[in-house]
Amino acid sequence: MFTDIMNTLPKDKIKDRLMVEIHYYTPFQFCLLKKDAEWGKMFYYWGKDFHSKTDVERNSSWGEEELVDSLFNGLKTKFVDKGIPVILGEFGAYRRKIDNPENQDLNNKSVEHFNKYVVKSAMSNGIIPYYWDTPNNLFNRNTGEMLDKGVLKALMEGAKESEVKSN
Repeated sequence: MFTDIMNTLPKDKIKDRLMVEIHYYTPFQFCLLKKDAEWGKMFYYWGKDFHSKTDVERNSSWGEEELVDSLFNGLKTKFVDKGIPVILGEFGAYRRKIDNPENQDLNNKSVEHFNKYVVKSAMSNGIIPYYWDTPNNLFNRNTGEMLDKGVLKALMEGAKESEVKSN
């Protein structure tokens, strides 16, 4: 995916000033799809330990932890290891409204796990992540009130658990 793009970069006019930015919303069905489409249904549950046993058609069927690690490791090899910093300028997954309380809890845990895992994998590969906060999702932009302490905690835990890999 990312390793098949940006094969030709601009010439660095000032030495060591070139960097790469990417956005990450994979799988789209979990991160951003707002309603079922002809080509696929929304995923409510993401991560190998967070699949529903009762709402199986909403489990992510691709794009989980192994893909995150593969893509970010590929970016590390292609850019970071060659002295070109990579910024993950946008990423995020957001909570869904689900009628069944047990499945709502599982969705909440999936969203938190996704955000934690992306931060941990990105930072472990030398990539600097920036969570994309849609208005009044993570915090209230007028008052500064924290609205989603679970996602904030997940982001912080991902950063704390990261281990930068050496070349």
